[in-house]
Amino acid sequence: MSTTTCRPARALGALAAAIALVAALLPATPAAAATTAFRAATLNIYNGLSQADFAHDLNLIASRADLVGLNEVGNRKDFLESWAADNGWWLYAPGGTNQAGEALIARRSMFDVRDKGSIFVCDTNGPGEVPPARYNNWVTYRHKASGRTVTHINAHAVAGIENAGQPEDLPRTRCAEAQFQGLKDLAVDKQGQGQVIVSGDLNVDFSADRGYGYAKFPWRVFEANELPNLRSTYNLYGEKGAGTHGNRHIDYIYFWKRLPEYQLMWMTGYDIVGGTASDHNGVVATFTIQT
Repeated sequence: MSTTTCRPARALGALAAAIALVAALLPATPAAAATTAFRAATLNIYNGLSQADFAHDLNLIASRADLVGLNEVGNRKDFLESWAADNGWWLYAPGGTNQAGEALIARRSMFDVRDKGSIFVCDTNGPGEVPPARYNNWVTYRHKASGRTVTHINAHAVAGIENAGQPEDLPRTRCAEAQFQGLKDLAVDKQGQGQVIVSGDLNVDFSADRGYGYAKFPWRVFEANELPNLRSTYNLYGEKGAGTHGNRHIDYIYFWKRLPEYQLMWMTGYDIVGGTASDHNGVVATFTIQT
């Protein structure tokens, strides 16, 4: 009797040992990746504001974010340089008024500058004519908490280029089309080095653009294709509030979204920032980045 009862016990013990051995040979389940957060923003601060109103809007958006893309600020370059030095921010505002208009700022406590540049795109209506020339400006940072590379690209497309998502047949529209493609090309180039954020006043309404789907406007150039590609706050989290300029959502923050297994930075939400003296509201997106 004892021999009969011990055999199953020995068999079960051998089976348990075999299972333990196999389990030991398998890779361990990875722990959840540690992440840290930062905020990126965009705001077009109307160039005709008083100095007091300009300072109000700058301080407002800076209080909500750690990286900021600004538009129409080239005529305040001297003030921005002093403000950045006094408040612990990096500033990149190259060249004269037009080129410096698309300035980028970042908190020194959170980022180090690795590289920067400015790309001339086109003259909107011809050399020296109004509206002025357009530039795509960028800065590559080292995010201190994670050690990862983040490139911020900032731009301002010319106004009056679309009607309910349809392109206007104007020289300025062709300039904007070249700028959008230039932004995409720059984002593709920089994503090979790390994470990418694109911001700016693109003067094309998100809903109208998506509804009409013109091939050379932001929805089709940036977002409508398969991953990896750029994705905006509005695409991921819907349109909030009445708009960023009147009832239109024309001020954007995008990030380079990869297939899930390769994604190291995520956009986790956004807010519209009102209370500005400018004719634009700001947009602030929250990001987490793997450490």
